[in-house]
Amino acid sequence: MALDDKAVRSRNLRSMALYLAVAFVMAWALWFVAWLISQHKLSLPIFPVLVVGSFGPFVGALVTCLAEGGPRRALRFFARALDPRMGWAVFLVSFFLMPILAIIVELVHARLIHGTPQFTMTLADLPLSYVFLFVLGGTLAEEYGWSLLSDKLDGVLPLRSATFVLGVIWALWHLPLFFIITPGAIQGYTPFHIFLVATVAMRFLFAWAYHRGGYNILSNMLFHTASNLAYSIVALAPAPEDMSTGRLWLFAVLTIVCAIVLWVVAPPRAGKPPNGAPA
Repeated sequence: MALDDKAVRSRNLRSMALYLAVAFVMAWALWFVAWLISQHKLSLPIFPVLVVGSFGPFVGALVTCLAEGGPRRALRFFARALDPRMGWAVFLVSFFLMPILAIIVELVHARLIHGTPQFTMTLADLPLSYVFLFVLGGTLAEEYGWSLLSDKLDGVLPLRSATFVLGVIWALWHLPLFFIITPGAIQGYTPFHIFLVATVAMRFLFAWAYHRGGYNILSNMLFHTASNLAYSIVALAPAPEDMSTGRLWLFAVLTIVCAIVLWVVAPPRAGKPPNGAPA
């Protein structure tokens, strides 16, 4: 390995360590507070604590960018999400695929149980729900951070391995939420192993769009919002009134199949992140 390559690898590893420390410590500390609230040990509103904690990856990306290159580097990196250039194929897949998969899951499930498809959202609910999920539902809070970590992992691992590692890290970052039982939080009723499989599979879809679209952070944001919207359109996750996991397993399997098809038919383009990406 050339000296320059060793220096880049070392810098990427240090940046990843800093990013992960901030992203995990901030989220897990605040979610511990949320757990205390859910156990009635603190008298505070739980939703703001959960939301602020979810911005750990955002703050981690900001701190890492500032440490690497100051405000100018941070501005260049965060401005990448304002670039809509990703190609129509990437846009359409990022925006529509996950809700379509959720609808297919519900139609298949209803047919298997000889019932009527049940949807938990109307068309009139979609615009406001989409905006809410984008701003406060995890997209804005997370995808700057996971995009930065993707850039770093690409510098030290082959693309498939980097994507798998990122998917596992993404799933593990959510771990405290599985101990919090509160209305609106699906993890508390979801088996972690199914969530892990589905999350890693989704990250392969995200990575396909991100790399196929020229390291476009907006594509990650569209995919993340679409994924959360899928869980809102259909009751994919177990809930107190229905603890079955059939829908979620089917959703995970369809996600895996789609990821494989996309990576085989139109492989993501490996390369270097654009100017402004900390790498």
